[in-house]
Order: sequence, then C-alpha cells, then structure tokens
Amino acid sequence: MSEPNSQSALACDYCRVKKLKCSKEKPRCSACAQLDASCHYSGRPRRSPLTRAYLSSVEKRLAKVEALFAQLLPHVNLEEALAGGPGDARKTTAPEVPRTETSPRSPVAPATPGTGGPISEAVPDEADGFDWQEDVDVLADGMAALSVEPRGTGYLGSTAGVFFLRSLFLLTGQPKPMAESRPILPQPLPTIDLASSRLSDVVASREVVGRLVDSYFSTYHRIYPFVHEPTFRAQLHEVIPRPQRRSWQMLLHTILALGAWCLDDPQGELDDDLYHHALSFGEDESLFESANLTFVQALVLLSNLSQKRNKPNTGSNFLGLATRMALSLGLHRELPDWRINMLQRETRRRVWWGLYIFDSGASTTFGRPILLPDTEAMDVRPVLNIHDESLTSRTTTLPGEINQPTLYSGLKVQSDLHIHSNYISNRLLSSSSVSPEAALAMDTTLNAWADTLPSYFRRDYDGSFDEPTFNFTKSRLWWRFWNLKIILLRQLLLQRAIDKGKGTVPVEVDPIDEQCRQIAIAAASATIESIDSYTKHGVITRLVSWYSIFFVFHASLVIVLAIIGDVDSPEMANWQRDLDTVRHVFRDVFSNNPLASRCASILDEIMLPGYLDSAENWASFDTEAWPMNFQDWPSDVNDDFFNILGYPTGNMGM
Repeated sequence: MSEPNSQSALACDYCRVKKLKCSKEKPRCSACAQLDASCHYSGRPRRSPLTRAYLSSVEKRLAKVEALFAQLLPHVNLEEALAGGPGDARKTTAPEVPRTETSPRSPVAPATPGTGGPISEAVPDEADGFDWQEDVDVLADGMAALSVEPRGTGYLGSTAGVFFLRSLFLLTGQPKPMAESRPILPQPLPTIDLASSRLSDVVASREVVGRLVDSYFSTYHRIYPFVHEPTFRAQLHEVIPRPQRRSWQMLLHTILALGAWCLDDPQGELDDDLYHHALSFGEDESLFESANLTFVQALVLLSNLSQKRNKPNTGSNFLGLATRMALSLGLHRELPDWRINMLQRETRRRVWWGLYIFDSGASTTFGRPILLPDTEAMDVRPVLNIHDESLTSRTTTLPGEINQPTLYSGLKVQSDLHIHSNYISNRLLSSSSVSPEAALAMDTTLNAWADTLPSYFRRDYDGSFDEPTFNFTKSRLWWRFWNLKIILLRQLLLQRAIDKGKGTVPVEVDPIDEQCRQIAIAAASATIESIDSYTKHGVITRLVSWYSIFFVFHASLVIVLAIIGDVDSPEMANWQRDLDTVRHVFRDVFSNNPLASRCASILDEIMLPGYLDSAENWASFDTEAWPMNFQDWPSDVNDDFFNILGYPTGNMGM
C-alpha cells in the first residue's frame, strides 16, 4: 500500500543539497518528481547536548567500558591497542585459556602454559646492526641457516632456519657453530683447465665460451628454463640481432658464470671472475634508468647465482629490482590485444613465472613476506607444456599442449604450487600461531592441489620419460611438497618433544594434534626414502646434490623430533632406519660435500650415535641419561626451532 500524501516539516535531502524550493510532499516532493530524483527525508539531525551533565554521563560510561575491557582482556594494553589501529588490535594476543577435553578449540592456537611468552627474535646490539655488506670475502650464509649472530646479516624472519640452529647450539652446549670440515676437492676436469683460465681468454675463446654455454643449457637450463635456447644461441653467433648491449653482456656473462659453476670448478676462479664481470654491466645508472626483458632475465639469474655464492641479500636485491622491472614491463599481464608473435608472448610468460618461483622460494627462506602480486592483480597465463620445436618465431598457430613431460613441465607445475601455497608462508610469518585445525585445513588444500597433477607427475606413475632430467624435476617437486607439510606442522612435533622432556605429556593425546604429527612424520619418511632412491638410480649433478642435502636434512630433523617425543613408539625401529639412511646419504653419497658433513655432525650431536648406532639399541636405551636440558628448549608453539635451512639458495661448497 502506498503511503498517503503528507507534508514534512523539513525539506528533502535532494532539495537541501541542490538548494531548491521543496514542496515537502511525501512520498515525493514536486521537484524530485519533476527531475526524476530519489526523494528522501532524513529528518532533523540529532546532536549531543553540550551540557556538563551529558558530558559527565559519557565519562562514566567510558570508565565502565574501560573497566570491563581490563577485566576481560587483562593482558592487553588498551593504549597500545588503540595506537596500533584496528588491524593491530585484532592481532593482539588473547589471554591464555587452559585446554580441556570439553572446551572447544580456539581458531588461533593458545600459547603454551608456563612458557613465559614467545621467544623473541634475535636482534643486534647496534641500531644499524641489520646493515649488511657482502662485497667482502667473509663466511656468509646463502641459506639463512648458519647466520646465528644477527649482526651484519640483514633481517631474517621466523621462517628462516637460524631460529632452530640458535636453539640447537644452546641445546647441545655449543657456544658457536661447529668448525667446518675441509672438503675433499674433486680432481680438475681434464678437458679444460678452468682454474687457470683468464677472463680475457675465456671471452676471446669461442671453444671455451661454447663449453660454458653448453654446460649452462645442459644442466642449469634443464631445471630453470627462463632463456629461450635457440634465440640465445642465434644472438650469440650474431645470426639475429642482439638485444641492447649492456643487458646482453650482463645476461651473457651470467650464463657463462652459471655454466662454469655447473662444471664445478674446484678453485672457483672462473665463475668468480665471470660473476663480477656480469655485475660490472649494472654498475652505472643505466640499470635503473632503463628496462627490457633481457635485463630481467639477467637479474633473475644473477639473483640465484648470488645466493649460490653466499650473498643472499645481494640476491634478494636483484630479485627486488627484477620484480619491479618486470612489473614495469607488464610481464604479470597477458595483454591479449598486443600484436607480438607467439614466441615473444610465451617468453614473457616463462620469464615472469621463473621470477615468481625464485622470489617465492627466497622469501620463505629468509623469513620475509612474499610481496609478489596475487592472482587478482595478475592475469598472465601459465607457460605452455610444449617442446621447443613446436613454437618458433615463425609460428602462427598456437600449438596445443601435450600430456607428457617437457622442458617446461617443472616450471609450469612449480609455479602453480607457489600460487596455491604462498599464503601458507605468509600465514606462518604472522604474529599469531597456526592452530592444529587451521594447519590441517592447509594440509587438505595441499593434498587437493596434488590431486590435480598430471598423471606423469604422480608418484605411482611408472612410464618412461623422453625428457632426460624429468625424473629429477618430478622428484624435486615432491620433495618441495613434503617440505611444505613439514614447515606447516613442525611446531606440534617440537611441542611434543619438549613436553616429553619436561614430563608434561598428557595421558590422552589430542587426536587432532596426533594427526598433524603423523602427517609431518609421513612427509619426512617419504622424503628420505625418495632421496635415497634417487641417489641410487638418478643422475647426480651439482644442483641435484644441492637440493638432496637440503631436503633430506629437513626431513631428518622431523624424525629426530619424533624420536625425542615418543621413545616408546612402535615405529621407533623405522625411524632409526630413516636416520641411518640419512647418515649414509651425508657420509657416503655426498662424502666430498662440506655441508653434508656438517649436517651429519649436527645430527650426531642431537642423536648421540654412540648410543644409537642401530635400531636394536633402543630396547636398552635409558631416557633418563639423555644429556640434554630440555628446560633450555624453546617452548612456544610459534618458535621456528625446526626449520634449519629454508629453500636451497646457498653455497654448499660443491
């Protein structure tokens, strides 16, 4: 039923704003009816009375609210919460609530009772202590694993491995990192004496340049195909025009340096010279005053090479510049109306997704937020799963993707993994802990993603591969996948180990907590089994060694925590076999690798090999004789005690 015509005491909102004479008729005045405008009467505004009595009543009400706030949230400073704004106020730590069997879980895991609060991040003494300089020849840490002292290393957040290593040295009574053992250097390559080659001779020698380029494309490029090989070789031999000079020279010398690195020069002189020569092409302002695709390719590869050379912050800076430059070139956008050929468009995609996987991994490694755009801000398509010969500069019809491994299968799938998992890394860097329920939900998301993998990436696929390095590509994907589960669930294993050492393990284990622990242990055991199998049957290159040591060490620490947390478990014999396998990988397979030796030594410090040389020794093992003070272990569930290394972006001395 329509409202009967009546008049208002005040003009309508539209007439007041437009300063029109309002007829004040309801439901619509004549001016609004004539102009077909929305007619609304707000009425007379209500204003607070400016009296002392009203102000006193407001003050009393505010005092009651503050008292109620203090009663309900005694651990929260109201002034700090107000100063921090709504976003910070939501992150304020809630009061501790004892967990009982009948009480529902909070969506955010409560702090462990009796811990005295979370362990603070290590900070330097000086105000400029996070300043860093990596142009000097000192022992650095490219994996955020060994930089126990915070001074001069840059900020390393909670997902960086130094949190665990610092606690580990405290636990084992080591005041500082153990002395590194001297590696047994392999014999120089007989075909080319890289150590004695001068840079000028290298650049002038087509034979040496060809050897280094071949090394890059046969080893490094098979894992990270960010540069189109036929195009690069045609430019190298000047069959087609080269890009802008400085960007081309930077890319060329970076590829030569990576090629020398892959050849494993025992003295490291050639890749060192080539690395610094590549840097020299970005020393003037041209690097900051121009942008092109070749520059982005060079910066992305230089970032990875810098981290391999134990210059992690330098590599991070290169990635930052590469990201900004890539965004300025629109690499994150598909731009379908742009009239460029299909190879040029696909090359842009490969460079973008190469940058994406490097920056995602490096950010997690160093405990720094992932700053890449999310899926709402980028619409660039995934790389095509095709063979190189299917797409050339003359291709006019887009080739269809094939359902079999190609050079680009790993890049396509790994970038998709980061799209679906980067939120986990950022969530773990937040100030609030992740509850077991939330962790299980994230694990379910990871499993759902794994179910979408092509058949040839599945673990049970037993077909043959035409792509020579695909076996490693597939294995490495699963190692990374299991490692994400380990990173996500490690705090529950750590808490169980601490509770066991302190004698506070509950009689009835929470089923959700136990499920999380079992997932982490299963991921660790699968990693160890897979790496052991690969080292027996796969081709071992420098990159293979690098990833194998990293992931197997991560997995071994989960098994260590499982043993410490449940020495009466019926799985004890299997866990000990896992550790025996890890020791074999470190000491036999990678016997010439100094980091492998150091990882084995750390493992021995924790697990006391004198007691535990074989699984049978557990039957007579006296847990009371364990020479570790568990009171010194970090007790907060948020502490990143477990993550020793991070993504493999450091020099392993191979």
